[in-house]
Amino acid sequence: MFTSQDVGQRVSVRRRVEGGLTDVLGHLLDVTDDRLDVLVRGEVLILATADVTAAKVVPPATPRRGWEVPTVSPDDLQRICWAGWPARESELLGDWAMRAHDGITGRANSAMAVGDPGLPLPDALRAVESWYAGRGLPPLLQLPLADPANLAMADDGWERLHVTVVQVAPIAPVLAGIQGRDDLRVVVEPVPSADWRSLMHDLDTGDPQAHLAILTGPARVGFATLYRGDQPVGIGRVSVEGEWAGITSVDVSPEARRQGIGSAVMAALLDWARQQGASSTYLQVRAANAAALRLYDALGYVTHHPYGYRAPAAS
Repeated sequence: MFTSQDVGQRVSVRRRVEGGLTDVLGHLLDVTDDRLDVLVRGEVLILATADVTAAKVVPPATPRRGWEVPTVSPDDLQRICWAGWPARESELLGDWAMRAHDGITGRANSAMAVGDPGLPLPDALRAVESWYAGRGLPPLLQLPLADPANLAMADDGWERLHVTVVQVAPIAPVLAGIQGRDDLRVVVEPVPSADWRSLMHDLDTGDPQAHLAILTGPARVGFATLYRGDQPVGIGRVSVEGEWAGITSVDVSPEARRQGIGSAVMAALLDWARQQGASSTYLQVRAANAAALRLYDALGYVTHHPYGYRAPAAS
């Protein structure tokens, strides 16, 4: 059976169900004495260990046959993701990157704890706490679930918070699989327009300009707005870093949902990114966001790795 050292790995689990046995293939998100939490194609399954007859770690997922993306480690893909979501302030601690941006979004206000911090881990954790305290922010770590440092961090009292999934796919075949929409007009701009901002459901209302500074921070970034007539019905953002394009902020107006607008937004973003020289794409989505994960699974994205956040336990 799995242990906490296997969390974050891709696994195969055979379990008993009514009428026989079935296999589950996905990423292990958590393990306890009586249950396994496994992310399977956009759904987190809770498996009772009493029903499990066999379980093993298996190789990472690969895109569909004939689809290829560059080989990249979870640590390096985390760094690519950072380039697409830059914070106003950052400081290196060895290989780690401490980031701060007025508390707006976890990605921009957490220490990307991948690689060697150049200090013993307990000292590195204290340095993170001190750095964020000096900025009036709560200390927060971000790292892949499979990173062995998670175990030592847990022993030091840093509890795991929510989990995010990084997914990848090659651009060309994803685009080829999305049907064109003659009823929609696409506008891609270097900054978010008023129409674009009107559909961003999680724009920080306390300091929207600081939030927009994150969105516009990369050197190459595009903001797509899809219109039906004169009405904006969908938006998305894409940043390009070398051969990788990062998709974020995909939103559809409530009255236009379940009409394929999300796929059309993805097509607009990926087409723009391809024109900028990108050949592969990544995105980050909460493991709890089943609807988004189902959309990306249907488009051909596969999970590269899940990552989590850690914070000191409340005293």
